[in-house]
Amino acid sequence: MTTPVRWFAWTQRIAALAVVCFWISFWNDHHDLPANVVDFEWCFLLPDILWIVGAFWLASHWLMKSDARASIATAVAGSSLVYLGMLDAICNFRHGQYAGSRGVLNAVVNVACLLFGSANIWYANARSKRIK
Repeated sequence: MTTPVRWFAWTQRIAALAVVCFWISFWNDHHDLPANVVDFEWCFLLPDILWIVGAFWLASHWLMKSDARASIATAVAGSSLVYLGMLDAICNFRHGQYAGSRGVLNAVVNVACLLFGSANIWYANARSKRIK
C-alpha cells in the first residue's frame, strides 16, 4: 500500500472519530440549544454512528488491505457525509443556527462535511478507474 492511500485511510478514521466526538460533545452540551434543534439532532445519532462512522471505518480498513471493495465503501461514506452536510445546513439555516455563539462552528462542520464527503466520492471514482 502506498503512503497516499494510507494517509487517506487515516483521514477517514479521523473523520469517523470526529463524528463520535461530536456526539459526545452534543450529549454533554445540548442544554442551551432550542428544543426543536435538539429534537432534530437526536434523530441523527444512530444513522451517524452506524452508517457514516461504520462506512468510514470499513472503507479505511479495506483501503489499508488493498481490497477492491474500498472504493464502494468510500463512495458510500462520502455520499452519506455530503447528504448529512446538506441536510444539517438547511436545518441550521431554517432554525437560525448560523447566528450566535455556535454559528461559526456550525458553518465549519457543514463545510467540512461537504468538502470531505465530496473528496471521498472523487477518490472512490478515481480509485475504481485505476483498479479496472
